[in-house]
Amino acid sequence: MADPMQDTMNGPTKIFAEDPNVDRLFAMVLALGAEISKVDEKLDSLLLLLEQLHLVSLAEVEQFQPNEADQARRDRARKDFIEAMLAPFQLAADALVEKARK
Repeated sequence: MADPMQDTMNGPTKIFAEDPNVDRLFAMVLALGAEISKVDEKLDSLLLLLEQLHLVSLAEVEQFQPNEADQARRDRARKDFIEAMLAPFQLAADALVEKARK
C-alpha cells in the first residue's frame, strides 16, 4: 500500500477531503502550527531567562505598551505578514477576474 504522505512536495493525497488542495491546506496549517509552537517555546525560555536574570519581569512584559513608532512598525509587519499569507489566494482571485474579462 502506498504511503499517502510520501510525496511531501505536493502534500498529502485525499486523506480528509475530496479536494487534494484542502488536504494540502490542512497540512500547511499543521506545519505552521508546529512552527508557532517552537517559537512560543523559545519565547517562553527567553522571557524566563530575562526574569531569572532580573532584567525584565513577566509582569513588565505583559504590561508593556509600545510607543507610536513601535506600534506602527508592528502594524506594518502584521499587514505584510497577512498579505504574504494570503498572496496565493489573491493571485488565484486575480487570475479568475482576468479570465472573466476575456
